[in-house]
Amino acid sequence: MADQRLIPAGIRDVSTLAMNALIDRLGRVPLDQLLIYLVDNVSASALPHLAEQFSVTGYDGWALAQGETDRRNIIKRAIALHRRKGTLWAVRTAIESLGFAADVTEWFDYGGDPYRFRVAIAILDGAATPASYLTSIPGIIDEYKSFRSKCDAVSITVAQPACGVYIASASVVGGIITTQPQP
Repeated sequence: MADQRLIPAGIRDVSTLAMNALIDRLGRVPLDQLLIYLVDNVSASALPHLAEQFSVTGYDGWALAQGETDRRNIIKRAIALHRRKGTLWAVRTAIESLGFAADVTEWFDYGGDPYRFRVAIAILDGAATPASYLTSIPGIIDEYKSFRSKCDAVSITVAQPACGVYIASASVVGGIITTQPQP
């Protein structure tokens, strides 16, 4: 406990002594439990509350997270995604967070109707993809696109890993070459 002799006699009463005891208790509180915005250090039990606070509970990513590391990453990127929500960058980034490669093409690039876009998704290297990821893509696009924009098409391609075919050639040319010193 803090030294009560340091409290002046004119203000030493029951409430001042209680305040002194409270300050003492606050000095012993572990700070790592209070610093909840250090997402990498916070307890796993606090993650759902942080997700609710940063509004990333639905198609914003929380429902699709596979583990605690994914959930922490979703919370960490929530501010950047919400700041740019309504842009095609946000649509592309949200899809890429699922592990896909995404390319978003706007209407003026392909001659479509105004305020329309297309999304091309590539599943890289034949990676195993949960079915929930593929079925949630329309919801993710709708969550992050501009309200006035409409998605014309979503195309999904699967990139096959290298098949290991090697092609080699060799040519052999024979002959005898004799060299003589110059005089």
